[in-house]
Amino acid sequence: LDRLPLTTNGKLDRRALPEPDAPAKTGTGRGPRTPREEILCGLFAEVLGVPTVGIDDSFFELGGHSLLATRLASRIRSILGVKLSIHKLLKTPTVAALSNLGQADDEEQDSALEPVLNLRSVGSRPPLFCVHPGGGMAWCYAGLLRYVPREHPVYGLQARGLATDEPYPADLDEMVEDYLGRIRAIQPSGPYALLGWSFGGKVAHNLAARLQQEGEQVSLLAVLDAGTGGHASSDSTRSQRDLLELAFDGIGAFHAEPGDDPIEMPRILEILRAHGGTLASLEERTVAALIDITENNLRISRATAPEQFDGDMLFFEAAGPDGASTGLAEVWDPYVSGHIEHHVTPFQHMQLMSSDALADLAPVLARALKKQS
Repeated sequence: LDRLPLTTNGKLDRRALPEPDAPAKTGTGRGPRTPREEILCGLFAEVLGVPTVGIDDSFFELGGHSLLATRLASRIRSILGVKLSIHKLLKTPTVAALSNLGQADDEEQDSALEPVLNLRSVGSRPPLFCVHPGGGMAWCYAGLLRYVPREHPVYGLQARGLATDEPYPADLDEMVEDYLGRIRAIQPSGPYALLGWSFGGKVAHNLAARLQQEGEQVSLLAVLDAGTGGHASSDSTRSQRDLLELAFDGIGAFHAEPGDDPIEMPRILEILRAHGGTLASLEERTVAALIDITENNLRISRATAPEQFDGDMLFFEAAGPDGASTGLAEVWDPYVSGHIEHHVTPFQHMQLMSSDALADLAPVLARALKKQS
């Protein structure tokens, strides 16, 4: 500018300053490998005002400065519940270097595949336990952290067999017993807050019923578009491509592949890498396990009826293929003695963990958690 705009009092008129027209730098490094890295990449990009940030991109080389560093530290504390000092950011200004922020020094990278996924471990209120959908991973719930009040820790319950080879549960009762042990190791007594999407909704419901039977209080049961068989649609006609879409949280590229033959593993890995995000970092063993886990979860869900829960349910119903209501909440009436608070979203089942869908439904969940507090 030839000169700065001034107010009538002779001070700088900041509102009259034009927007800077210098092109913003964009990250070009590797993509995130874990849910925590995905969250941090998103926060870096948000604060810097750039579309994407790779895990190797330096915060300061992308235009960060002291004021933005303070804002980033505030956002990380709000979302993850951990403190980032400006000194640490100066020494380690990349997501890759900060990926274990707030975790024990000896906590390894592959903890993202362990039975309990630590999304946010600090908070003064009861944790929110999120049960994995049919694929077995709880990474999809990372997007909830922007909405869940920071006072609530957030944990994802993941399927066994992701990190190491071990037997899958023979039935839903075995899974529920296993998950109860994990929950109580973190929170020995209630009140408990539970959430599950798709297959995870049925598991969360049975967990709530079992906790009640053992004399515990369940303050929140939130179910996202789950049927009493574990999924809104029929399981009898599922193809390999249907299983792949379920295992990887709705990636539609598998159905776009030409022909009807099963997709070979090298091509599955190519599709996941092309899709980007955290799924691109999965190794062949993990991908194969996810497919087997999905098939097993569908089998045990079909074989087990829901238990009776004596309380209220917060139910989110996805739109049907034609955009109309599916009426899925009504199938839960025989298994819930209390009130079913019913919210219909304009998004279809496999879209419910997308950023647009979370912006629609997560504030409802956040208000429900605040009521419990």
